[in-house]
This record gives sequence, structure tokens and C-alpha cells, in this order.
Amino acid sequence: MFANHLFAFEGKQAIRVQTARELLETDLPAAMQLLAENPLRAVHLRGMLLDNGLSHPSNRGRFYGYFENHQLVGIALLGHATMLYIRPEAEAEALRYFAQQVVENNLTCNVVFGPKAQVEAFGAHLTELGRATKMVRDFGWFVCTKAKQPVASLQIQRANLEELEPVATAQAEMFKEATGTDPRVADPEGFVRRVAERIERHRTWIKLDAGEVVFKTELQCVTPEAVYLEGVWTREGQREKGVATNCLNELMHRLLKQHSMLCLAVEPEEEAARKLYEQVGFQYAEEYQARYLKPAESK
Repeated sequence: MFANHLFAFEGKQAIRVQTARELLETDLPAAMQLLAENPLRAVHLRGMLLDNGLSHPSNRGRFYGYFENHQLVGIALLGHATMLYIRPEAEAEALRYFAQQVVENNLTCNVVFGPKAQVEAFGAHLTELGRATKMVRDFGWFVCTKAKQPVASLQIQRANLEELEPVATAQAEMFKEATGTDPRVADPEGFVRRVAERIERHRTWIKLDAGEVVFKTELQCVTPEAVYLEGVWTREGQREKGVATNCLNELMHRLLKQHSMLCLAVEPEEEAARKLYEQVGFQYAEEYQARYLKPAESK
């Protein structure tokens, strides 16, 4: 919580009340109303609140609000994956207040993800407060409102728990390709549990061939207007055969019957992925960034 600030206007002093605090259940309606103002920018936070509410362990963090004159104008999930949504006119002040909350409450904050300019400004505040950056990865933010191609054939399905083992294997292989590490080594039970949770939410879509997953993707965040796709993957040996194009195109047709837009993030060096997304109807919208922070005790 922060002190009020006084501002002078034409010789008079006007009180501008600015506060930042953890959100309460009573704040949830105002939070959902704020996030609905920009369905695309707020897809992660709004999707998480629709799925889990404010305090579910799956959030892996705590929701904070920034208030001006007692009106909620900014929301941040501060935690393992930190994300923010702030009205543009309040962004400069809100970022400073949210950074202060991270430091004052000694919150774990591994990565900050969002629009590049916003993440850089937030990272600068954290650096001033002693939370150093370890690594930065830039992304292109791509959006689709209409699929480019007709559906050639139906070949994908929602995964169910009967397919947990092949889906977990595919997820682990994708993660290992990207990072060089196998997530089943450090936390095998937790890894399989997270895969199962996504399947139970009907968020994992796959194509099977002889019991093996050859294509998969996940609806990471879902709101009435927007869906954020993550983990688009094709098994090695099935690449450059049109599998990903056909499967992704089919999924887009299905999703765009119920939602007005789809979005995903692509790293600049992922040239093949970018071409795939553009081929099926995604268009570049803006730059995003993932900023990985050093642990609090590291300077």
C-alpha cells in the first residue's frame, strides 16, 4: 500500500489517491470488467481468472491491483509467470507500483511476459529495486481473425485421459527440443499432473497415428473473445509434409466458430513456424518479450 499523492491544478491542490494491493474476491467483478476492455492484450489474465479465480495454486502467483481514486485501472499476476494489464494512461505509474510490490513482498518472479515496451519498462523498475535480469527473449505476437484455407479433412481430436501417456511423451519431447532438458527428470509427477490438468480442461488437441501423437497444440488461455495457442508441435519425421498446416487450419476453423480471434507468440528465429502461421491466416501484430529474472538473492 502506498501513500496518496497531491497534484496542483491552477493554484489548487487535487488529491490523487494511488494504491496497489493484492486483489480480494470482492474485487473480482471489477477485475473482469477491466480485462474485458481489451480481449487480446488481457487474454492471459482473463483466461486464468475464468479458469481458476484469484487464488488457485495453478496461478502460481498472486493477483494485485493498481487503483487510482479507488478505481481499478491495472492488474498484475505477480509470480512464476508475471503478466500485466493496465489502462494506457495509468501504465507508467502502475508499473512502478507493481515492481515495488514484487520487492516489498519478496515475491518469486521468474519471467515477465507481455508487450515488449511494457515488459522493458517494468524490468527497468525492477532493476532499480535490485531485481536483475538474467535473459531476454523477444517474440512476434501474431493474431488471426479468419482462417485462410478451407478444411481439407478432419483429423484432429481433443485429447482425453486415455491418451495421457502419448500426450505427456510428446509434451516432454517438445520441451526437450526447445530447452535441452527433459521435464520428466526434475519433477515427473508434477509434469504428468500438469499435462493431465490441461487434458481434463479439454485444452489439448492432437492428431494420433498408430497410438503416437504426431501433432499437438494447447489452448493455453481461453476467453469468450480470444484464444491463446501454445505448444504447437509436430513429431520429427512428420514435418514438412503438411501435417501441421492441415491440423492447425482445422483447429482454427473450429475455434473461430466460437471466438473472434486467435493469438500466439513466435520467436524471430522460428522462421518455419512463422511461415506456417502466416500461411494459415495469422498476421504479425506487435513485439512481445519474455524477461527472465535472477532470483531475489542474486544481484
